[in-house]
Amino acid sequence: MSEFQEQKDLVAWFKAKYPAYVKCLRLSLNGINLPAGRRGAIMMSQCKSQGLTPGESDLFFAIPNLIYHGLFIEMKAGKGKATQDQIDYLAVMDNLGYRTAVITGAEKAKQFIEDYMTTAVTIH
Repeated sequence: MSEFQEQKDLVAWFKAKYPAYVKCLRLSLNGINLPAGRRGAIMMSQCKSQGLTPGESDLFFAIPNLIYHGLFIEMKAGKGKATQDQIDYLAVMDNLGYRTAVITGAEKAKQFIEDYMTTAVTIH
């Protein structure tokens, strides 16, 4: 499966498994495919001026647990590796008290999230 398909599967699973937390899931626009040429360059410029950050993780779960403020996941598929920008981004978030991970495949990510959610703050 492609990274897109893995992430799509993970998000669908998360929404079904944790419906109370659906509004706590955020995705980065860094992985979006923009059109080529001038239009794509303009769109990228607009995104950067509005806060797009190089290396930002694919997914952010704004769900604190007993240890961390939230969870950042950088999804990978196959033999994909994190870029230096992604590693640097995760290091900053880790230093600020967030749980961070680079995970290959939706199934591993599901298990990681389930482990994290065992101590998640409950939504009332």
